[in-house]
Amino acid sequence: MPKVPVAILGASGLVSQRMQQRLSMHPWFELVAVAGQSSGTKLSEVNWHLDETRPGFIDNCDIIILDIHSKKLARELIESGAQVVFSALPSKPAEHVEMKLVDAGLHVFSNASAYRMHPDVPLVVADVNPQALRGPSSDRALHACATNCTLVPVIHPLSILCQHHTVKKIIVRTEQALSGAGWKLLHDEEEQAKFLDQEVPGEAEKIIEEAEKILGINSIEWDVQCKRVNEQDGHIVAVEVHLEDDVTYDLIETELNSIERNHLSALPSQPENPMILIQREPDRSTDLWNGQTHEKVQPSIDLKAGMTTTVQLNHVENNVVHFTALSHNTIRGAAGGVVLLAELAHHRNFLSSVDLNPTPSSSES
Repeated sequence: MPKVPVAILGASGLVSQRMQQRLSMHPWFELVAVAGQSSGTKLSEVNWHLDETRPGFIDNCDIIILDIHSKKLARELIESGAQVVFSALPSKPAEHVEMKLVDAGLHVFSNASAYRMHPDVPLVVADVNPQALRGPSSDRALHACATNCTLVPVIHPLSILCQHHTVKKIIVRTEQALSGAGWKLLHDEEEQAKFLDQEVPGEAEKIIEEAEKILGINSIEWDVQCKRVNEQDGHIVAVEVHLEDDVTYDLIETELNSIERNHLSALPSQPENPMILIQREPDRSTDLWNGQTHEKVQPSIDLKAGMTTTVQLNHVENNVVHFTALSHNTIRGAAGGVVLLAELAHHRNFLSSVDLNPTPSSSES
């Protein structure tokens, strides 16, 4: 089966480079174009910010970065052969660009927040609410968003609790890694001093509204506080869930272990266990790359590495459930989650049914 040709919006950011890493040897997708700020530059010449070595495909490819601001971007992407676009843009440029590409017939899977709450754009965590992903219409390509990275370790356990119980109140405290704010913060100690142990602006609001959209709930009381900590990767959340009725530890443990594991097993990025329950506190040093199938972590080869959420059920007291969870913010919470979403769409044959011939107005606007 021929690979689906894809493009990335963004070239030098951590999420874009995680996408490049994941797509360099992907069995279903082939990277054919990249658009970013440094237009005219070879992709192989862009500074590489990940710890892992730049994939050989990226080093040896002849991709020239397209101008993200060009009025001809849609046409140029289509001329490159791209059918699918992965957006790793900040919210403002994503708001300006993404819908134009969809209107031009390009399927867009976005990590940006710009359209997450748009009523016509599904917000999907592939192994939580896959039913929300709808196929394209006859005259419009698919546009879908992945969630905020910090929501992922919250939503995996919470979605299961919501399936079995009436939830009345949720308290969330986060410890978010530096990489969640981009590669520059990782290397600037002066900037780190400004942000460490401070509330992450707008993060609590995103967690609440996105969780409510995914779970279809709006009558829950929330108390969310998010702070940045001095860790490179991995977001940890401490969550307290108040239920309507009393429950036992054994009951909740059984429910959390009952997560459906097989319905997405054909997808290259789907780990055998999307969520695992452990008997100790999740630890970035040992649990960050859970899901891996190779002894050595190789994200460009092992697409399942870093895709598992690790959860400790701390204790249950009457109607209150306490859990702690960890997920890899730039893998599971960003690039990996978006690519998994596109894999789900491809598996459902959603990526082959739109005419990729834009009208002059849609490609030039």
